[in-house]
Amino acid sequence: MSGMMKSLYIEDNVSINLKNIPIPQPLNGQVLIKVEYSPINPFDKEFLNGYKIGQKTLVNTVPGFEGSGTVIASGGGLLGWQLKGNRVAFYTEHQFGAYGQYAIADVNYCAELPKNISFQEGCCSFINPLSVLMMYQLLGNASGIISTGACTNLGRMLMRYCQYKGINVINIVKSQGEEKVLKDEGAKLILNINQDDFDEKLKLMSSSYNTTVLFDSMGGDLLSRILNLMPNGSRAYLYANYSKKSLDGIYSANLMYQNKKIFGFSFVDTLQSKNIIQLKLMMNEVLNNIQGYFKTLPTQIFSLEEFEKALESKEKAILKI
Repeated sequence: MSGMMKSLYIEDNVSINLKNIPIPQPLNGQVLIKVEYSPINPFDKEFLNGYKIGQKTLVNTVPGFEGSGTVIASGGGLLGWQLKGNRVAFYTEHQFGAYGQYAIADVNYCAELPKNISFQEGCCSFINPLSVLMMYQLLGNASGIISTGACTNLGRMLMRYCQYKGINVINIVKSQGEEKVLKDEGAKLILNINQDDFDEKLKLMSSSYNTTVLFDSMGGDLLSRILNLMPNGSRAYLYANYSKKSLDGIYSANLMYQNKKIFGFSFVDTLQSKNIIQLKLMMNEVLNNIQGYFKTLPTQIFSLEEFEKALESKEKAILKI
C-alpha cells in the first residue's frame, strides 16, 4: 500500500509534530494496521520525556505503543495473512507506532477483537491488563498485597483482579476523593497516606492480612517507608517512579536480617519472556474480561490535533486517529 498518512512524528528527540509521512510497509512477520484508537499511557509519557523503551528509538519515529484497528496488509507469514481484514488490538515497539493513521506491529503482538468489543474498549488491551496478569504471576504463595498508585487505571485493575482471585489488597490513596472512587469500585481495604496514623494502621493491617508483596509506582521514600512496615520476607516491586526521586530510607538490616527484597518490574522485559502460547492465553483472558475487571475508565477522547491537550488531561486520554 502506498500513499501518505497523518501522524504525530518525532524527528530530533525533542519536539513532536503533526506531520504527513509515507505509509510504512510491513516486513515478514509484521502487519500494517489502520489505527482507530490509541491510549496515552504513563508508559507513553515516559517515552516522550526521553526514556528509551524496548526497541523503540526517539529519533524519526511515530510514538504510541498500543492501540486498536484493522489489519489491511501483511508482510508475509501465515499468521499475518490470517489476520488480514480482522479487527485487532495491538502492541508495538516499531518505528511507526500507534499515533498515526497506520501502524506496524509484529503478528505475535496482535490479538483479534471479539465482535462485542469496540475499538475504543480494545485499544487498552495490552500494557495495563498484561501488567496486572504478570504481577499476579509474581505472587507465588502470597495471600495479600499492598498497592500504591491504587487509583490509577492499572492500580484499579490490579485491585479488581486480585480481589476476584481472593487476594487481599491494601490500596494506598492520597485523598478522600480517591478513596471514594475505590470504594465505589468495590475495594475492601483502603488507607490514606496523609492520615496521621497511617504507619500504625498499615503495620497492623499488613500483619493481619499477611500482605507480603508491594507493587509501588511512586518510588522515592514511599517504597522504603512501606516495606519497612511489612512482615518479614516481604518483597517490593517498583514498576514506575512518579515521584522522580531515588529510593531513600531503606533499612539495610531489613534486607539482611528480615529477608526483605526490592525488585524492578519491567513490562517490556516480562512481555519478551513470554512464548506465543503463554501470550495467547493471557490475551484471551484479557479480552474475555475487557468489559469487566480489565475495563479502562474514565476516559476522554481527543483527536491527533488535540494531542498536547490530551497530554494534560487528568483522566485517561485516548486518541481517535
